[in-house]
Amino acid sequence: MEPSHVFAAQLLDTLPEPEIAEIQRRQSDMSVSLQKANASLSALNEFSAVKWTHLHPRFEAHTKLMKEMQSDLDHVFRKIRSIKAKLNLPNLDNDDEEGSGED
Repeated sequence: MEPSHVFAAQLLDTLPEPEIAEIQRRQSDMSVSLQKANASLSALNEFSAVKWTHLHPRFEAHTKLMKEMQSDLDHVFRKIRSIKAKLNLPNLDNDDEEGSGED
């Protein structure tokens, strides 16, 4: 006889029958509960996959648009700094900070 069978037989001999029945009932209840949770998670995964398929191209387009906007803004600010340097104007940011202390 295998050691696992010997152990199981000894365990069954030490536990009363009603306690074994209660353990089996609880195991069955947990199995049902876990199967329901698994089904819920599977449904959620399927739903999420469908939504991701629809939203992913939009996210990519918005990300591309944001990068283009950042590039455009960087270009604009470089031009502004260049024009300011050519006109030899003082830094407007420093004027704002100095002006706020005079109030």
